[in-house]
Amino acid sequence: MRKLVYFCLLGTLSLPLVPLRAQDKTQEKPKPEERATVLIPIKVQVVFTEFDGDKKISSMPYAFTVPASDKSGVNYGASIRTGVRIPVEIDGKDQKTTYVDVGSNIDCRIQRAEDGRFLVSLIFDRSALYPNKSSEGERLVNEPNGQPLIRQFRTNESLLLRDGQTSENTLSTDPLSGHTMRVSVTINAQK
Repeated sequence: MRKLVYFCLLGTLSLPLVPLRAQDKTQEKPKPEERATVLIPIKVQVVFTEFDGDKKISSMPYAFTVPASDKSGVNYGASIRTGVRIPVEIDGKDQKTTYVDVGSNIDCRIQRAEDGRFLVSLIFDRSALYPNKSSEGERLVNEPNGQPLIRQFRTNESLLLRDGQTSENTLSTDPLSGHTMRVSVTINAQK
């Protein structure tokens, strides 16, 4: 038995000595800038409201969800395209018809700011057929060659909003009718 213990001890002493480490370098904690991106779903509501003086003529709401990230390099977004294609004849010897998109286009991107607010970047593009007659039946605009007139409203905004906050800072006046278009934006973080 002594010989067996002697050989076991001799075998153990002949093993190379390897220093033991508490933690390997590959298992170090990630640096703060390397941490995973945390996404926060933000519900965005955009409302286009048209007024004739103080009288509200129409209100068109749109709602969608955009993931907001906390890293400046990652930027998610959402887009809405809704409307109709209107045929328009092109003068010429062939009398060709082309189609024009009429409706609403919204592009949105959201970035979380360090102070708890959100940087909301929006591109609005809204078009509509120009009304030919008023509600009283009077002719508003002469249509050239029977072709439809299309109103256009475009804006590109960057808003700094808190959760639950509404911004109503976009106002535009139609040069032919005098109607005003107001855009309000509300954001709500989804829990």
